[in-house]
Amino acid sequence: MPLSEFSRFLSKHPGAGVIDAVVDTTRENGVVVPVLGIGLYRAGNGASLAEAARMAYDNEDDGFFYDELDLVDDCEDMLVAAFYPRWPHDREQGDQALMHALCELVPKPAEGAPRKTYLFHHVDSQPYFNLLTGKPFATHG
Repeated sequence: MPLSEFSRFLSKHPGAGVIDAVVDTTRENGVVVPVLGIGLYRAGNGASLAEAARMAYDNEDDGFFYDELDLVDDCEDMLVAAFYPRWPHDREQGDQALMHALCELVPKPAEGAPRKTYLFHHVDSQPYFNLLTGKPFATHG
């Protein structure tokens, strides 16, 4: 899926309240390259996303976060090497550029629609970042 399809992918599942953008890697032509996976989730009954994120941070294990979520859909990994021309160096610069590009594609919420949580992070890496603000998510109690 090309990055430009991000908005359309989101619109297929308006009930998903958590959008999780995760940078991972894959091998392409024998070279390790960054890819982006997008997962759409619903929070489990009574789940606190902030508390689940803090548990993941404390234990350095994303499983504590994902245990509180129900997967709605995910997309095929997208190559994002253009955002990281010196991968794996200058990762922060690539993250900022990719987050900005994704923000531009986030649809404006409909009036009265439930608030969605947009997160960005690297696989098995914390903290998670609020995609819309660029600030760490739930790092304070």
